[in-house]
Parts: sequence; C-alpha cells; structure tokens
Amino acid sequence: MSGRIGLFRFENIGYAIPLERLLRVVDSGVCSALPLVPVGIAGMLIQDNEIIPLLKSSWLMDNLVGDELSSAYKVIIATEYGPIAFPADATVGIVAEDRCSRVDFEEESARFFSEGVSYRDNRYQVLDTELLMNSLIRPN
Repeated sequence: MSGRIGLFRFENIGYAIPLERLLRVVDSGVCSALPLVPVGIAGMLIQDNEIIPLLKSSWLMDNLVGDELSSAYKVIIATEYGPIAFPADATVGIVAEDRCSRVDFEEESARFFSEGVSYRDNRYQVLDTELLMNSLIRPN
C-alpha cells in the first residue's frame, strides 16, 4: 500500500480502497437485481447512463451477508475490465498511509484483501484489486 486510501464500512466491517482505484462514491444510486447474473454480483448499478456491477458482500468477505442493493452508498472503483461497485453503509474518509498502522486480520474471512490497517482504533482491510479481478475472470 502506498499513498492514500478511502475508508468505508459495510455491516460493521471496515474496508479500504487505494485512492488511485477509487472513481467515485454515490449516495444510494439506482440498483437493480437481475436474473442470471454471475456468482458474486448482487445487481447492477445504473449511474450516468452506465451499468456497473455491484458485488455481493458475501462474495468479498465470507462472513458478510448484507443488503447490498439498499446500502446507503456505492463505492465505484476502476479495474482493467471496467468499473465495479461495492456496497457501503458509511464513508469514513480519505487518509494518508502514514496516518494508519498495519494490523493483522483474519485471512480466511477476507478473500480479496491484502493487508489490514488501523485508523482511529478501527480496523480496515485493504482491497487487492489484482486478486479480485483475477477471481472475477477465472472463478474457482
């Protein structure tokens, strides 16, 4: 991790997105469940005439089962294959790496997170976008 990260919370779990991957955060947004979408996709977010897949929280972190479609925020990130969205109940803010301390986290519950950080006594798992995209392309 280097530079700055965006901090978010969903279902009492904190996650962080490297700022260079963060496109925007939308307040709610129109999101629809569609039949026959791939495993790991909760629905599609429609934003500025663009359709963006919204990932299921349970696919990202095994111990989460939340209501992604009605989450307060959608965090949209850039990937090599186009934008994808994550659900968030709260946006914490953007912080510099040197304001966080590294912490251990439970790897078995965090499939796509490379490391953990602590900021103001709260833990966040930092998304590894390369690992995530490889898993979307070549699911196990």
